[in-house]
Amino acid sequence: MRINPEPHCEAQRQEYWELFPTRFHRWLDEGHGACVLRQFELRNIVENALRYFDHDRYKLDEFIVMPNHVHVLVVPLGEHLLSGIVHSWKSFTASQINAALGQHGAFWQKESFDHIVRSTGSLEKFRQYIRDNPKIVVAKK
Repeated sequence: MRINPEPHCEAQRQEYWELFPTRFHRWLDEGHGACVLRQFELRNIVENALRYFDHDRYKLDEFIVMPNHVHVLVVPLGEHLLSGIVHSWKSFTASQINAALGQHGAFWQKESFDHIVRSTGSLEKFRQYIRDNPKIVVAKK
């Protein structure tokens, strides 16, 4: 970013996304890391937490719990904000998973990667990405 200060041209933006976030997401999708969510009981904690406030605080669309991360399409409802929803999911599931593993401390990364869906075409692209994620991990095994 120091070498390429803003404003960035389209070529610089594409290069940045390929060098950093895209590569990071590819590593996650390939199943690198601890992958504790591969365990049914732990994956189930996350899935149940995602479904818990569906149609109350948010409308849950597609989601997939991967071995080392989660993809979720969600629409906040009423006064509920995405940041609060994600915080609630992470806090509750971290507590439950840490208890199941007999550990304590941070479980999830502090940040999350969110995207605003602005069109039906974009929505379908994200849905398909979520549906295709399990195939990526299986293909790498």
